[in-house]
Amino acid sequence: YSHTVGLYALRGRGFNNPVDVALGQNGHLYVLNRAGPDLAVRLYYKRVTICTVTEDYLGEFSSGGTDDGQMMWPSSIAVDRDGDVYVSDEGLHRISRFDREGQFLGKWGAKGGGDGEFNRPSGIAFDQDDNLLVVDSLNNRIQRYSKDGRFLGAWGSAGASNGKFNTPWGIALDGAGCVYVADWRNDRIQKFDDSGQHLASWGGPGQGDGEFHRPSGVAVDKNGMVYVADWGNERVQVLG
Repeated sequence: YSHTVGLYALRGRGFNNPVDVALGQNGHLYVLNRAGPDLAVRLYYKRVTICTVTEDYLGEFSSGGTDDGQMMWPSSIAVDRDGDVYVSDEGLHRISRFDREGQFLGKWGAKGGGDGEFNRPSGIAFDQDDNLLVVDSLNNRIQRYSKDGRFLGAWGSAGASNGKFNTPWGIALDGAGCVYVADWRNDRIQKFDDSGQHLASWGGPGQGDGEFHRPSGVAVDKNGMVYVADWGNERVQVLG
């Protein structure tokens, strides 16, 4: 443990139901505030907070709503090599793009099952070519886009066999470009190469070591250790 950043706050210096965080340039943190289920009260408080790891508050951007630059059910946040910030929105079925200061730059996506469409997009992460991978949760697939929203490809479908998904959620990449997906309702982690070819699967339903109950997030360190947010079991598991 080092220190704590932030406190509960409806606006300004603090957070309101933070669901994801991304590290940008110059040590800036971008914290995604989902702000709870009561839209009549919470809509105004949905936002991205900009701060530093030393607790300096730098500002915030976006708000609840359906207009350009607004959010309804934000799920995940990521920063590209240029410092631009991307947010997935499972309520509006789209990806929104902002510059590092929070100026709205563009969006893409609509509800559906075709190329470039989403059904509850959740986890997002950039690959080694700085293209954005999007977990398209209820379409049970991973989609890949250029930074300006051009569709580049997809893999996955509904099912329980290797390479298929049941409501996937979190995503991460390792130093070799391999992709790890938290396959939420299948209670497992799946590993793919950069093209989407299945490489390995770990886990299964349960409470024992190496078992999961609705894993929601995954991360990989430089040594290849895999960290899993085992949501339903209220723990984090580490896989070698």
